[in-house]
Amino acid sequence: MMIKALSSLRITVACLFLLFILTFWGTIAQVQQGLFAAQERFFNSFFFLAAGFIPFPGAQLVLWVLFVNLICSLILTFKKYTQWANVGLLIIHLGLILYFIAAFMIFHFAQESNVRLAEGEETNVSFATQPFLKEIPLPFTIKLDHFKAEFHPGTDVAKSFESLVTITTGSLKRQVRIYMNNPLRYKDYTVYQASYDTDSSGKQHSTLAVVKNFARAMPYMACFTVFFGLALHFFIQAFMAKAKI
Repeated sequence: MMIKALSSLRITVACLFLLFILTFWGTIAQVQQGLFAAQERFFNSFFFLAAGFIPFPGAQLVLWVLFVNLICSLILTFKKYTQWANVGLLIIHLGLILYFIAAFMIFHFAQESNVRLAEGEETNVSFATQPFLKEIPLPFTIKLDHFKAEFHPGTDVAKSFESLVTITTGSLKRQVRIYMNNPLRYKDYTVYQASYDTDSSGKQHSTLAVVKNFARAMPYMACFTVFFGLALHFFIQAFMAKAKI
């Protein structure tokens, strides 16, 4: 009875709706709060306070509920999905479970650090602050060539900001623009535009988030699995419909 209740489609729809809100809200919040602060508040938390006093579920809680909901649904319908006519649906469910496994691996095992640079500065190390300050060597050198921030008219609230950097690996160099939703990718590393600050002399510094994630390919594998399951299911249903004619 408990498994049936937890497999409810209403739970699925509610979780997906909450994830939509959190994704939109968290993305907008990155502009003012920065990548790290928005990530901790909206995506790494079980709960946070909206408007300072209203409890709101964080993405971690929503994803755990959705994962349990998916597992319970699979348990109830497993026998039905093993029939050849519904094997595509089984593959879709397995692909969705792979999504959750990938999210768990990334959340618990990805290494996050950051680089803070002024224009003209370069470095081949980053710094992790959790659980303690740690210097992490990078397999490339990153130099900040130019930083640009645009503000909403009449305010000091940033509308957008970006970094133009040069990445050096051995004798190879390439210049890359890093801005929101357009990170730099190098092997297992992804470099995001996180935030910026201005020191007492008026010099601007760009903060770049550096994430080392060996499981980066898993979400793509999950996406391919879900796509294959959908295509197979539609093909089988079309074949059965044609056979009945």
